[in-house]
Amino acid sequence: MTASIPSDLPCEPIDVVRIRLSQDAGATAIVSEFRLANRILAGWAAQASGDCRVDYEVTFFDGLRLAGRHALLRKGKAHASLSRVVRRLFKERAGGPAGYLVDG
Repeated sequence: MTASIPSDLPCEPIDVVRIRLSQDAGATAIVSEFRLANRILAGWAAQASGDCRVDYEVTFFDGLRLAGRHALLRKGKAHASLSRVVRRLFKERAGGPAGYLVDG
């Protein structure tokens, strides 16, 4: 049984300490804002071909870390919004088990 978070609770933003991006081709970037991460991903996606993926690790101010793998291209189009991916993951897992979250 999983508990759900009531939708009437206010959402409180948590600041990001670090976002680490690692591209299959070997490039690595470390930034402190989703806006900058999205800009880097857009640049990598513009140069990508085939099935290019990026490993990411987001460390939040409260110590929580979120890590995963993100496809730069979907159906031949750039898909470079890490903030959207992270937001979707949190919404999917709200109130449920969070196996992809790592306490820091």
